[in-house]
Amino acid sequence: MHRRFLFIDIIAALVVLGGIAGVAAVVLHHGGGPAATPFPTQQLTQAATPVPSPSSAAALLALGNWPTYGYNAARTRFNPLIGLRPPYHVKWRFKAGALLEFPPSIYDNDLYVCTEHGAVICLNAVDRRVVWRYKLPPGSQFASTPTVDATSVYVTSLAGRFLVLDRLTGKWKWGLSGIGRSESSPLLWHGRVFFGSESGNVYAMSLANHKLVWHYQTGGAVKGAPAELGGRLVVGSYNGSVYCLSYSGSLLWRRSTGGVLSSNQFYATPALAYDTAYVGGTGGGIYAFDLHNGGLRWSFATGGYVYSSPAVWRDMVFEGSYDDYFYALNAASGRLVWRFYAGAPVSGSPTVLNGIVYVSSFVGRTWGLDARTGRVVWSFADGKYSPVTADRRTLYLNGYHTLYALVPKR
Repeated sequence: MHRRFLFIDIIAALVVLGGIAGVAAVVLHHGGGPAATPFPTQQLTQAATPVPSPSSAAALLALGNWPTYGYNAARTRFNPLIGLRPPYHVKWRFKAGALLEFPPSIYDNDLYVCTEHGAVICLNAVDRRVVWRYKLPPGSQFASTPTVDATSVYVTSLAGRFLVLDRLTGKWKWGLSGIGRSESSPLLWHGRVFFGSESGNVYAMSLANHKLVWHYQTGGAVKGAPAELGGRLVVGSYNGSVYCLSYSGSLLWRRSTGGVLSSNQFYATPALAYDTAYVGGTGGGIYAFDLHNGGLRWSFATGGYVYSSPAVWRDMVFEGSYDDYFYALNAASGRLVWRFYAGAPVSGSPTVLNGIVYVSSFVGRTWGLDARTGRVVWSFADGKYSPVTADRRTLYLNGYHTLYALVPKR
């Protein structure tokens, strides 16, 4: 939502790049900055999704819960517990009556979804029954995925409010107003909740006393969600920099980049794996930063804005672009493994389940692609932004106005 697609910039960039959308994309090299530490190549044989911490293990493992945007704190968008594979048939449909840009979270057989028209809805995953609905005043909007734990639902809004609702009843519990418009899906980490806003701040609030612990000013709007791995919090800013902060709010490193398409801003949420932060920029690049010191491991040029947040699976990074292509890159080197022509800009974020990567584009279709080869395994005639989440039994596909529960055909 609220993503700027500047046609003139794209045309100018394509002229300079010689029609990069029609040929193999190129790897960019940027000088300056700290030298990256060696890439942990030995980790590539392992799943990108880290082992959950003891405090979150129960929430992540029970019934294959999907409690936050991107599945886990590292936002890798890969759930190793899900064995679902296509083909699917529709079990039920839920018509939201408004844009569903961001996918639902899942907790204990309930789905939690935000709509463009200012509603947070809790649906029973089995029969689509509305358990509760929380509505902001007219004119308010949501553009994020809720984060859920055993007791609460955490939501940011474009009305400049952070809200905490009771998970079972949907009643307001506590929150913070005056933060600025926010589409930054909250992150829970060691008794605190973290999120950003268009004010340029990253906020940390205590779950125990509901007070603001600290805020860090980045100097540009923070649109995406923060990601955390190994005690490091990473977030992008519209001032063209990626920031890495400590639990206490101290700056560990900051990295600025130039874009291939005019100026560079970071809308996307980073994905963290292999001691690396992967993130795309509106300048057309996909970047891999050393999580320890911010050194640039590699960058890859696409022919359009990158608003999509990446998914990481095994030794690969998946990312979409406004150049109408969806890319699979080697996580260590940034080398192009394959690309898929999606027929229109890819703005939403992919998801990987059981060796299938799911992606949607503005053509209004969702595809399931073989993650190793890019071969089309399955497709569905709806979807535009971030396509799917899942529990162990059901795939939940985020259509433009409709949420679908899909189960494997027997």
